Amino acid sequence: MPPKSSIASIRVNPDPISPEYERPDVQGGRIEITTKPGVASYHGALFLTDSDGSFNATNPFSVTATPAGKRRYGFELSGPIVSKKSGFSLALEKRDIDEFNVVNALQLTPDNTLGPDGNGIPLRQTVSAPQRLWIASGRADFQLGPKDMATVSYAANVNSRGNQGVGGFTTLDGGYSSRVAEYDLRFSNNYTISANTLHETRIGYTWKRTEQDPNATSPSLQVAGYFDSGGAVAQNLNTRERDLEIDDDVMIVRGKHEIKIGAQSLGVFVHNYNPNTFNGAYVFGGGTAPALDANDAANGGLTTINPLEQYRRAVLGLPGGNPTTYQLTTGDPVVPYTQWRLALFAEDTIKLRPRLTVTAGLRYSFQTAPSTFLNFGPRLGLAWSPDKKSSWTVHVRAGVFNVHVDNTPADQVYRLNGTKQQQATVYSPDYAHPFLPTAGSVQVSSRWQFPNTFEQIPVGELAAGIDRDLAHHWKPSVWFTWYEAWGDPRTVNINAPLVPASTGNPPDPIAALNAPRPGSPNLNIFEYQNSAHNRGSVLWAGIEQKSYKRWTLNIGAWNVNFRTDGATPQSTYSSRGEAARPDWQSSGALIENDLKLPYKLTLSTQTYWHYGRPYNLTTGTDANGDGTFNDRPSFASTATDSGTYATPFGLLTVNAVNGNVPRNFGTMPVIVHMYSNLSREFALGGKDKEHLRTLTLNARAVNLLNHTNVTAVGTVVSSSSLGQALSAEAARRVELGMRIVF
Repeated sequence: MPPKSSIASIRVNPDPISPEYERPDVQGGRIEITTKPGVASYHGALFLTDSDGSFNATNPFSVTATPAGKRRYGFELSGPIVSKKSGFSLALEKRDIDEFNVVNALQLTPDNTLGPDGNGIPLRQTVSAPQRLWIASGRADFQLGPKDMATVSYAANVNSRGNQGVGGFTTLDGGYSSRVAEYDLRFSNNYTISANTLHETRIGYTWKRTEQDPNATSPSLQVAGYFDSGGAVAQNLNTRERDLEIDDDVMIVRGKHEIKIGAQSLGVFVHNYNPNTFNGAYVFGGGTAPALDANDAANGGLTTINPLEQYRRAVLGLPGGNPTTYQLTTGDPVVPYTQWRLALFAEDTIKLRPRLTVTAGLRYSFQTAPSTFLNFGPRLGLAWSPDKKSSWTVHVRAGVFNVHVDNTPADQVYRLNGTKQQQATVYSPDYAHPFLPTAGSVQVSSRWQFPNTFEQIPVGELAAGIDRDLAHHWKPSVWFTWYEAWGDPRTVNINAPLVPASTGNPPDPIAALNAPRPGSPNLNIFEYQNSAHNRGSVLWAGIEQKSYKRWTLNIGAWNVNFRTDGATPQSTYSSRGEAARPDWQSSGALIENDLKLPYKLTLSTQTYWHYGRPYNLTTGTDANGDGTFNDRPSFASTATDSGTYATPFGLLTVNAVNGNVPRNFGTMPVIVHMYSNLSREFALGGKDKEHLRTLTLNARAVNLLNHTNVTAVGTVVSSSSLGQALSAEAARRVELGMRIVF
């Protein structure tokens, strides 16, 4: 918070469903603080934090020590340009972070065998992942007149990272280095037309650039459920984006009414150099293959093999060693496009009674690329205190939100439209010469498109809550929120082969590819549609205490219960098993507290538990020929064939087409985040009570409990890694810091 004497205005919008917002704000309302230009004197700060490797714990999957380190340092400076007329502020920060990614994969033995248990041997590599980040900002504000104030600001953020994408199944050669830079130039003007009317204009221009350099340029190689290597799929990515934003608002206060009217516009100009799969990509997903005897000779039978055995056969040139697919994209890697967004909103907050406030508003928005124009969002909110002391407060909020379609679908459609770039996928290719026609290989082309009508994502939300101010300002609260999106986007292959579901018989992907299609043969048409349904609820209950001098406390828990079919379906022609928990869903609990200890020490801790996040079980292959590798297994009653596996979920078989195991059937391990900060402030003098010179020393810990917070598990049924943790967040990190304010 800035000193009170420097604050020009504080504006509070406590309503998270205000039509000013495109989507509901899950953090609550918004508070905007505007400072006065031309502060009286110069002030600043110097800071340094250091996290030496000797302080920190080793990654739980690493077989060697990982002496990660982090150093953060910089300065802040502000002061007057012309006293009481204009002022400036500058800030510069540098972060040097030395982290590690851990490869946790399964591979062939040096003599190209499957190892003693037939599932390969572990590959453990600890790979340095350095990060260098610069953050700089500058701001100048001007009092143009008694009622007119303007601000100009510039910010830069340049982040360079090495060996990204490495870890879990992905080996060093499958990673890349990246450089992400963002520069923001912004102007704002606040003009007080009268005591009851405020006009505000904001203009922003942003430059963004993302570059990726692969560690290797060979074709990428995915052995599903075992390892990913070869070159990075994206290769030399180079994306440039320019954003122009212009917002204009008017606030009017008239009696019991507080009215706000505004317009928000954004132009996104993208120049994307994206040679994705230009160097080719192999996938080994396992499946049906000739049975081999002890000498690796075909014995005339058939069997089901896992992806690693399929890869072994390919390396040795054995029968059944054809990769599942080889994909290559050609054409122009440069994809330019422009997206425009415009929103208009109006809101009236009416204080009907001293303890009853009603807010009503409407938002209209449209966008291009894809073009969507009929997007209206009415909003309504109510806050009521039934007792005279206002110790009880009841909130009811409802609204329709129209969320814009981001750049990712547009980039995919304009890039892979069959003209700009052409994508070819060869099923069962020759490993050495993938485009050489062989018996049993099939080549399929792919095209991406939008449907004739595509709207912004309509979302309905209803929230009701109640809180109570108890003795000594203990404040419990309970909230229930219902959310429903009846036009969520998903991708569907509208020209997929017409293949019936089956269980028990080994699938024949080549026969599936040769099955009839609704349109042209050997062509996948992937369409972004508004056809998914996402609905569910969130229940929150908590209590907080922030009035005691020595400590504060916030305890709460939330339960999330959603169902969505928004992922790419396993089959174009069946929705069976698709309605499931969304990928992001998790419930949890929190404890946050601050303690004032003896010797002027302050201890802050935050602990969060997250549980219930799902993951999908897959076969690793594309048995129905629709071009997506999200096929699920089926439940099995007996282990009667080579494609059936005993798993933590029971007997599952990969000998299935459009399997009956529901989507997102697995559940990730519990995640525990615990942060703590111990600090002590020392006064260094100073005459201005609002700008005392101080020295603050602190020790901060991240993941203090050193809990293994798993980020990925094995999902392929035929792999021994199914359900096993593959990667995790960083282990415990401790930082020591100091900050001098003058």
